[in-house]
Parts: sequence; C-alpha cells; structure tokens
Amino acid sequence: MLERLSIPPSDRRVLTGQIASRAWSTPQIGIVLGALLLLYFLASFVGIFFCEEQIPMVRLATTLLIYTVIVVLIALLNHRRGGSWADTCGMGFRQLKRLALSPVFYLATLPLLIVTANAWHLLLRYVTGREIELQDVAQAVTQEPSWLRTLYILTAVFAAPLFEEVLFRGMIFPYLVKHAGLAKGTLLISLSFAVMHFHPPSFVPLVLLSAALCLAYWRTGSLWVSIGMHAIHNAVTILALHNGG
Repeated sequence: MLERLSIPPSDRRVLTGQIASRAWSTPQIGIVLGALLLLYFLASFVGIFFCEEQIPMVRLATTLLIYTVIVVLIALLNHRRGGSWADTCGMGFRQLKRLALSPVFYLATLPLLIVTANAWHLLLRYVTGREIELQDVAQAVTQEPSWLRTLYILTAVFAAPLFEEVLFRGMIFPYLVKHAGLAKGTLLISLSFAVMHFHPPSFVPLVLLSAALCLAYWRTGSLWVSIGMHAIHNAVTILALHNGG
C-alpha cells in the first residue's frame, strides 16, 4: 500500500499543484483566524470565575468548545464555497483507507523526532540551567484525578489532532503553498504550529513534527494520514509520560 518515496520532479509538481488547488481565500482564512484569536482572548478571562481546583476541568471544557466552534465554522465556510471534505482536503470516506499509512509515515519520522527532542532539551537545560517543564496538557494527563485525566487523554488523542490538522494542514497549509511554494509553506506553517503551542521546550520537535505532517499530506493527498500520525504521536507521548512517571 505504501507508495514509492522517490518522486520524479514532474510528480512533485503535480502533488504540489494538487495541494495549492485546495487553497482557501484570504477572507475565509481571516474569518477563521480572527474567530480563533477572539475565542482564545475570551478564554483567557474564564479562569477568574472559578476556584483553583476547578481550573483543569474549565480549561478542558473551554478547549473543547473552541475546537468545536472553529471546526463548525470551517465546515460552514467549506459548504458555502461548494466544496466537500473529499475535495477540500482528501477526507472523504473513500480516503479513509489511507489511515493505514499513518503508522508507516510516523515510524519513519520517529527516530529523527526522538534525536531532535533530546538534543533540544539538552541545549535548553545547558542554556537555562533548569529542568524541562511539561506542557499543561502533559501535566494534566499525569497529575489530575483519573476521570479528568481520561478526558484529557481522549482530547489529546482524538479531538486535538482533528482540530489542529483541519486548521493548520487542511486550511492554512494549501494557502501558503499556493502563495509561497511547498518549501516555504511547510516552513511557515510549521513555525506557526510550534509557536501556537506556547511551550519553548517543544518548539523544535513540533516544527519537525509539523513538517512531517505537511509532507505526509502532500504525498498522499489525504488529511486522514496526518490526522492519524498526529493522533499516534500524542498517544505515544502520553504513554512515554506514564512510563516515565
């Protein structure tokens, strides 16, 4: 099932053209990003209405609400532009079988991810003299009560990959490829993807992960593959945290 990884220049142009042809308009992207920024801004004030022990649950509920609103907004805009999920990002039912490629692409990326993450963490420890702090979500899946921890894990493995891939790879990536080319588009979306996680220790590994997700989507033409890779990565990370704890 795995297609050849050696791609002639003519085929590379075809694959790049396919992604570029799926580009959204500037106003459509502006609407989604504007709504996302507004929601995150409003969410920053939610914590003042709850006590400290309620914050983890409130944070999770707020995150899921933001995910839902943005995905629904993207779906409405996609419907208005007359596109199907299959046409827009290769997420039709017929492309579901390509999920089987996700473990293959992820395993091919994993050694480089591990080496890069360890090197980056060592550099940060050397420069700052401090131990690496986990992301808020990572802390939640290791420290919160079992029922809340389960919800965080389900969100990290299923909801977050779907939301982030539809937004970053499905919507913004084709726009950048169309206007800046494959290499620059991959770099720009990967830097944005890493910055949006607001966690410096994860910055370089996330840039690399994002680049792998972009190339998997470009190679297969189906966002299902990058969603599957993203879900596997989050699941592996959670398992590593539990084993390390």
